[in-house]
Amino acid sequence: MSAETSRVTSALVAIAATFLIIAGLKAASVFIVPVILSLFVAIILGPLYFFFARVKLPIIKKDMPDWLAIILVVVIMSLFFFVIGTLVGNSVEQFSNNLPRYEMMLRAKFEGLVVWLAGHGVEVPQTPLAERFSPGVMMNLSASILNGLGGVLSNTFLIILTSIFLLMEASIFGDKMRRAFPDVESKAHLGLGEVISKIKRYASIKSVVSLLTGAIISLWLWLIGVEYPFLWGLIAFMFNFIPNIGSIIAAIPAVLLAWLTSDTLSTPLLAAAGYLAVNFVVGNIIEPKFMGKGLGLSTLVVFLSLLFWGWVLGPVGMLLSVPLTIIVKIFLDANKETQWIGIMLGDK
Repeated sequence: MSAETSRVTSALVAIAATFLIIAGLKAASVFIVPVILSLFVAIILGPLYFFFARVKLPIIKKDMPDWLAIILVVVIMSLFFFVIGTLVGNSVEQFSNNLPRYEMMLRAKFEGLVVWLAGHGVEVPQTPLAERFSPGVMMNLSASILNGLGGVLSNTFLIILTSIFLLMEASIFGDKMRRAFPDVESKAHLGLGEVISKIKRYASIKSVVSLLTGAIISLWLWLIGVEYPFLWGLIAFMFNFIPNIGSIIAAIPAVLLAWLTSDTLSTPLLAAAGYLAVNFVVGNIIEPKFMGKGLGLSTLVVFLSLLFWGWVLGPVGMLLSVPLTIIVKIFLDANKETQWIGIMLGDK
């Protein structure tokens, strides 16, 4: 067998293996999604855990035991999930109960819009257009987005439990790596360290920026009188993790609801203006200043990764599309045979 034939065979085997891995990920997404979420939660909470582990106890003057540090982190994490889950659950329930009323209001607004257009000489075939522009479909889409968030939080116990074991493993994982790879400069050790470092940096900055976005959105919608301001702020926080289109998706249900529940156009216009202002300032000024170009992914790859991971893992895959793609790129860069793929994924 010639060298060229061998390379072709290796390439075909690699392509086949890649498709098998993707099919396996998609088939096992129900199990994999909570594990991936747990991994990222553990990475984000890792600094807090190590901070507690280094705290000196006041009486015995010794470092805090690992089990006590774990308990403190778990208490903080559980309180966070409990508060968020309670608020989201109540808001989703109220929104779902009011869904028939919102459908009627949207239909009335639509009929009024058709009459207004007819008065200005624009004839609209109401029946065919009404079938395509279904109020029920639009409002049910908003409800399904909210129920999707609730579905992610339904695995809270599994996520917390898995994160606990990952944090417990973190304290001894470095020693395991050093014993498994005696050479400190080994590619495995350095590659893993680079993956964790980039994900920690991305997750911490993105979490703070998204939290700022959600808080400002909640405050603004509350000031202008839009219903469920905290819920829309939480959606803005969650969808800010989705690159490029996440902020637009998060704004649609809130602006639509503001239009339905207001007698004038001032409230929905103010709501839309608030989303535009916040996302422009945060997305174009604050986030780039701290995030920089450390991700090393092109804009096209970021968008395509959003579609790909969303197809494989669902909504959670869209939220985690950037860090998952970063992991893939780092491992591709570490291998000479696949380094060219990593270069193609990069931003330069």
